[in-house]
Amino acid sequence: MNLRSLMAESLLPRLETRILLQHIMGFSQAQLISRDDTCVTAEQLKCFLDYQQRALLGEPIAYLLGYKEFYGRNFQVTPATLIPRPETELLVDKVLELAPSDARIIDLGTGSGCIAISCKLERSDLQVVAVDVSPDALHVATNNACQLSAAVEFISSNWLNSVSGKFAIIVSNPPYIEHDDQHLANLRYEPISALTDFGDGLEHIRIICAQSQKYLQNNGWLLIEHGYNQGLSVREIFNSNNFSSVETIRDYANLERFTLGCYLKN
Repeated sequence: MNLRSLMAESLLPRLETRILLQHIMGFSQAQLISRDDTCVTAEQLKCFLDYQQRALLGEPIAYLLGYKEFYGRNFQVTPATLIPRPETELLVDKVLELAPSDARIIDLGTGSGCIAISCKLERSDLQVVAVDVSPDALHVATNNACQLSAAVEFISSNWLNSVSGKFAIIVSNPPYIEHDDQHLANLRYEPISALTDFGDGLEHIRIICAQSQKYLQNNGWLLIEHGYNQGLSVREIFNSNNFSSVETIRDYANLERFTLGCYLKN
């Protein structure tokens, strides 16, 4: 069997088929097209059929491959970490826009480390700290920083509880899905504690906003990713914690995706 026939017979969507075959064959997208008459070995076919079966059962492609592209780089992911989403790249864009030269920034709940590492690699002047309460997630993030040569400091901490010093920017993509949200069923392979607070989806955002006042420099910024329907509630949380210039940014689908605010000391 050649690649052309295998792609035609695949039970997966074309994009997922292409991604899996590129991985298995070691081909680029262009090579997959130009060399579609390449014969697939028995071992390669067995590998593809195994991936196909697991994908049909709902296992994310990123976990099958062990990595996910984010901000133009491949990040290792495991079931201990969330899979990076394209919309979170907008959060990185905003951090890079707001960060002064040589600023100290911190990423809360770093997971795979994609936010912290991307910020450091895009702006080598930044002093980047990343925290997570999960030892397994910190292990993945540390490996990613090593593989990508990013000088990020990692700390085991439940949000800011074990952190010291002041920061120009605090950024976080915390668990924000409500406990009864139907989307959780489709995310069953990802770590549940990184997805939901088992309540209204806002509890961790409340904690981060309250804690941040102690750790932000004057005129420092807090940026938090949240659900598409939580913009108003999150703005209210920011305002009740004395943040100014509070604004919610929309994602590629024009959905309210993250909120930011500036902390001014009284």
